[in-house]
Amino acid sequence: MPSNQPIGHELEQYRRYLQFLARTHLSRRYQGKVDPSDIVQQSLLQAFASRDQFRGCSEAEKLAWLRKILVRNVTRQVRDLHLQKRDIGRELSIENEIENSSVRLGAFLADSSSTLSQKALKNERSLQLAEAIEKLPDEQRTVLILKYWHGLAMQQVAEEMDKSLPAVAGLLHRATKKLKSVLHESE
Repeated sequence: MPSNQPIGHELEQYRRYLQFLARTHLSRRYQGKVDPSDIVQQSLLQAFASRDQFRGCSEAEKLAWLRKILVRNVTRQVRDLHLQKRDIGRELSIENEIENSSVRLGAFLADSSSTLSQKALKNERSLQLAEAIEKLPDEQRTVLILKYWHGLAMQQVAEEMDKSLPAVAGLLHRATKKLKSVLHESE
């Protein structure tokens, strides 16, 4: 990995991105049982330990490599929770869900990039968006994830969060407003 920064610092910049991906996958089914930050910490430690195995050159390749490490750790956590034999079908499903979360994060930015510089900008914006979402208060972050990443209707979000529909609408409004503000500040 060519860089003037120490590798640990270079990987640290992806913490919130990975935490966002782990949280979007785990929040509904495993809330209270698995802490996404623990999975991310383990993933970053493994990435650091195996940094010499990274063969990519681009930001996109680095993100894919980190997602693959995250997928392995999420799979292990889920397997341990269920105390079942390893199920390759479930492992692929988790990998697809995390990859889809990453794709939805990019789609949330609503730009289909085609040039190399546009793709780099999109990756940077995805990282900024994940970091901004991770900075939101828990309930605001949860409502965004349930609505936009899990695709739930507002009524379903209200039921999932055990809140009234107007309360959820207010949370979503504040989350969106705060998110735009945080993203605008980072530009």
